[in-house]
Amino acid sequence: MKEIILVGTYHFEQQKIIVADKINEIIELVDYLMNFNPSKIALEWEMTQNEELNREYEQTDDNYPICEIHQIGFRLAQRLQHERVYAINWTGNLTEEDLTDLNKSVKFYPNIESEMFSLLEQTPEIKSDVSILHSFKEINDTSYIKELEKLYLSFVEIEDEKGEKVGFSFLNKWYERELMIFKNLVELVTNHVDERVLLVIGGDHLWLLRKLFEGCGWKVINPFTSIE
Repeated sequence: MKEIILVGTYHFEQQKIIVADKINEIIELVDYLMNFNPSKIALEWEMTQNEELNREYEQTDDNYPICEIHQIGFRLAQRLQHERVYAINWTGNLTEEDLTDLNKSVKFYPNIESEMFSLLEQTPEIKSDVSILHSFKEINDTSYIKELEKLYLSFVEIEDEKGEKVGFSFLNKWYERELMIFKNLVELVTNHVDERVLLVIGGDHLWLLRKLFEGCGWKVINPFTSIE
């Protein structure tokens, strides 16, 4: 059976100071993920830049930049003695303008806006007084991911002042991106019966990617369910 270990991650560069003080905890996280023994490690890096990614992987020593690609992906792959890592990202057609238009139009939908602010208040983040392992448990929590899915899908009804379906457009481009990431990863193992791939990707991607992999018969693993 093909298996996907979904590791929803924070973007470390957004919290560099806190992350820099938690390198030992990141090493503990990597040690923990090693127990799942993935056969391949896939990363949220543009697929067209796969060879550049691997040149960087080959040249990286223990001095990892404050970035989840390096701190988790490279570190884990090197500990497992993998020869390569795999870029599977596709940024697609979703632009900053799409996000701006969506955020401007949400104010016309008080219920959705309220749900958005409520979820933002609950959004997990890396904190100085919470271990990295527990921070990752929080961002990968099933109940949080379901709330995120509910919010995203509510965008389908959002229109701007001119009646443009900005929410539908946003979701259409989001789905396109997720489908391409899904396709890129599936093609990594097309000729293999059994494979266990660990994917490190931003937490917002989890709700849809989980459905896509489950839908095609993969076993989807949340590695943090046993963390107390």
